[in-house]
Amino acid sequence: MKKTRRRYLSFHLHSENSTLDDKQLSTAIWKNLMSLYGEVSAADSKLYLVEFDEKSGAGILQCTAASLDNVITSAVLIGSIGKSLVSFEPKKTSGTIKALKR
Repeated sequence: MKKTRRRYLSFHLHSENSTLDDKQLSTAIWKNLMSLYGEVSAADSKLYLVEFDEKSGAGILQCTAASLDNVITSAVLIGSIGKSLVSFEPKKTSGTIKALKR
């Protein structure tokens, strides 16, 4: 069985309300991914929010290499989470977390 390649995406979430937590963010990305690409593609993406700083809005997402473009597209298309307007800005992608933090 071949191991799936992972990709890490660093991002910045611009929000008018700083009370968004990681659970709300990951749920919003997951729901948007499912509505755009379907359940099978969303499940195959193996999307995981590695870390998210609520104060600065910086974070890291993990997904499979094949679904990286779908994850970025679905995250960028999120306009609001709850009653708060948000803007998702992807910064850098890498194969390791160490390379992202450099």
